[in-house]
Amino acid sequence: MEVVKNQIDDLNLTLNISISKEDIAESVEKTLKNYRQKAEIKGFRKGNAPMGLIRKMYGQAVLADELNKSVGKALSDYIENEKLNILGEPLPNEGTKTIDLAKDEKFEFAFDLGLAPAFEIKLSKRDKLNKYIVKAEDKDVEKYIENYRSQYGKYEDVKKATAKSLLTGSLTQIAEDGSEIEGGIKNEEASLAIEFIKDAKIKKQFTGATVDTIIDFDIKKAFEEEAKIAVMLKVKKEEVANMTPNFRLVVKTVKEYKQAEINQDLFDKCFGKDTVKNEEEFKTRIAEDISASFKRESKYKMMLDLKEKLTKKLDLKLPEEFLKRWVKVTNEKLTEEEINNEFPKFLDDLRWTLIKTKVAKENDIKVEKEELEKAAKDMVLMQFAQYGMSYIPDEYADKYAKELLQKEDEVRRIYEHELEDKVVDFLAEQVKLEDNEINVDEFMKLFK
Repeated sequence: MEVVKNQIDDLNLTLNISISKEDIAESVEKTLKNYRQKAEIKGFRKGNAPMGLIRKMYGQAVLADELNKSVGKALSDYIENEKLNILGEPLPNEGTKTIDLAKDEKFEFAFDLGLAPAFEIKLSKRDKLNKYIVKAEDKDVEKYIENYRSQYGKYEDVKKATAKSLLTGSLTQIAEDGSEIEGGIKNEEASLAIEFIKDAKIKKQFTGATVDTIIDFDIKKAFEEEAKIAVMLKVKKEEVANMTPNFRLVVKTVKEYKQAEINQDLFDKCFGKDTVKNEEEFKTRIAEDISASFKRESKYKMMLDLKEKLTKKLDLKLPEEFLKRWVKVTNEKLTEEEINNEFPKFLDDLRWTLIKTKVAKENDIKVEKEELEKAAKDMVLMQFAQYGMSYIPDEYADKYAKELLQKEDEVRRIYEHELEDKVVDFLAEQVKLEDNEINVDEFMKLFK
């Protein structure tokens, strides 16, 4: 077996691998003997079929398999021994000749490799970077308060229905003459939100309703969407299409959603018992939470700025033709147009990945187990916060975090995110950070 390197330029090379049948004859023979021991062929006892028959039946398949193994090992060994920093995976050279397993005694393979560029990262305090500090304004705090009040509000009984009321009662299918259809659809515990009624005339029928009010209406005109009607009537969606649409509602309750009052009960639901004790503390805590919630986004913006600064400064050259071939091979479903549109972003992301990897390796930056566990818990808390649950007990957060860390893909994703955070922190220490206080609206515009 022979491996010959053909260095095309600093970023591209071709490895020519030559393997003769003699090089792998021992492995082929060993595999065929194993086949013979296990083969169950009609007319022969298990393990006693002639080797000639085994070679005829399995010889070429075993030869092809051993060739693939040998070529793969030769490639990986050469890359490891020569310490080649390759990008993507080796690709078969487009000029490789077709081999004939039956006739050839020697087999020639050629693989193209794309190499990562060599580079040095040099930053100093002459390099400047914005550190954005997002401050909450009164309107931001009020918006959060309204969201909390809506989240923890509840339906209360009212005497007369408005456009925002929720009616409950019995819904009964009726004929054109107003009589109840025998065996027709009936739901004794139906709920109906007036604001979702599409037809203006029907909506007017419901507005002003009180307990015991009787309303006859066309349910298909009122709500239009068959899925909503099916849920309201507790029937299958398929039944809605051909059913008689006339229904009678006998109102049992009239309710309206009332926002929660700003009091200790709301403070406790939002932040835990007695953590906040008055409205002033409530607003202060919300403002702090808003600013804190933007720390991750601020860090992300710093990462984007660092990425842009370093990729421009280093101007890393990449084996673009090789990489485009590799992207096509590994993403067969993508069209040529899609590849061309996404390729510049792919190259920028790859450059940033090379920079991150080099910084982490040269400075021994790692993510420890405890840091991974904390990051998983923070992610769980953030997910709950997105649903308006800003406070959950530690035992629940720990439980969900442990479940998250049972998933290999999630562990990898969290690890890469935390490693990137550490790399950004390290790089930020090398430059001059300039505090830039900014409001929420101004900060969000930076991403447009």
